[in-house]
This record gives sequence, structure tokens and C-alpha cells, in this order.
Amino acid sequence: MGLSALIEDFTLKLGQFEEMLQKITTKITSGIVSERLAPSEIWKESEEDVTTLRNLAEQIKKSMLIMRPEKSPTIEKRSAAVLGPLSKFKETLFKKGEQSLNSKEALEELRGVVIEGSSFLDLAKEVKNNPSEGIMTILKLKEVYDSKEYLSAIPVPEVTYIRLASLKNDIEKLKTAMSGLEHSLSELRMNLNNVVEEISKYRALPPEKTEGSQAETGENAEKESDNEPSLVSNS
Repeated sequence: MGLSALIEDFTLKLGQFEEMLQKITTKITSGIVSERLAPSEIWKESEEDVTTLRNLAEQIKKSMLIMRPEKSPTIEKRSAAVLGPLSKFKETLFKKGEQSLNSKEALEELRGVVIEGSSFLDLAKEVKNNPSEGIMTILKLKEVYDSKEYLSAIPVPEVTYIRLASLKNDIEKLKTAMSGLEHSLSELRMNLNNVVEEISKYRALPPEKTEGSQAETGENAEKESDNEPSLVSNS
């Protein structure tokens, strides 16, 4: 998917997600979906909305991870806060236990989804307004690449064609130069690794004794000898 298609689809999904949040909120506040209803009735009234909201959240999450991968921890966290309760909503309704308690618990989870969904939507709008520059550049290049066959079929004036041909030739030369540079850098990196490996083989020698230290050692030995008690008494 090219850049234009991605942003267009992302914008559409955000609008649908916001509408679905409002729809669920209205059903809860108006009592259409109420804790007084049996789990089966709640599910009948909310199944389509919950399923649609979950699918939209998954698609929006995927687009956000593409458009702003450096924010993936935040995206994953906000997504889990919405997708988790939605995924187990039906399970909560029909689990073993008192039906009224199940209905109450499921509706509390759905209210939480509405709150977390608003935060999720705010994050998605932020990603849309401030996407990663690097990713956007890649998507633009992909868009150009995908349309190259169309562009090649467009006739252009001879002067323009000559300029484009010259530009193409310059680009090919640059690619060749870059390839050679990459090869040289690869060889340099390998040589540096070899040098580091050779250096790591060396070990420090023990310190050599100098003449001064040897003389000092001898003097110390003589002093120790003088201080030792003599076995011959002085007369």
C-alpha cells in the first residue's frame, strides 16, 4: 500500500472507529444496553458493534505501527486496553455464574472500552499528524516505484528526455561509486577486526628489575644480616 492509500484508509478507519464509540456510548446511556438485560439480550444488541469496533481497532493498530514504529510500546499498550476487554466481552457475558452479575461485569468492561477507546483514538490522530519521517519517505519511494510503469509510458519533450537520461546516468554512476565505497568500508572493517584480534593476543610482561632496585635489594639484605643476633659473643 502506497503512502496516499495508507493515509486515506487510516483516516477512514479513524472516522468509523469514532462513530462506533459514539454509537456504543449512546446505547449504554440510553439504556438500550443495560445491566437489567439478560446476557443473551445484551449480546444480541451489541454483538455487531463490539465485533466491528474490535476489527477497526486491530486495523488502526497495524497502521499506527507502520506509520510510527518508534512508538510501538505506547501503541501496544493503548491497543491492549481496548482489544482485551472487547475480545473477552462475550466470554464475560456467558461465563458460569449469576446472569445479573455477568451482565453488570460485561457492561462495566464495555464502559471501560469507551474510555480507553477515546485515548486510543487520540493516539491514532497524533500518529496521523506526526508520522515517522523515515517511514513516510520509504512509502513515498514505494509509491513512485509502483507507478514507474505508468510514468514510463508518458511521452515527454526531447529536451526533458535528454535531461532525464543524463540524470539517470548520474544516478547509475553514483550507485557504482557507492558500491565501491561499501566494498572499501567492508574491507577496512575486516582489517580493523583483524588488528583488534591480534592486539587481544598480547599480554603484559612482568616488570623488569632495574639496577637501582637490584642495589636497593642488596642493601636491604645486608641490613637484615647486620640486625640478626650473632652466635659469637664479643669479648
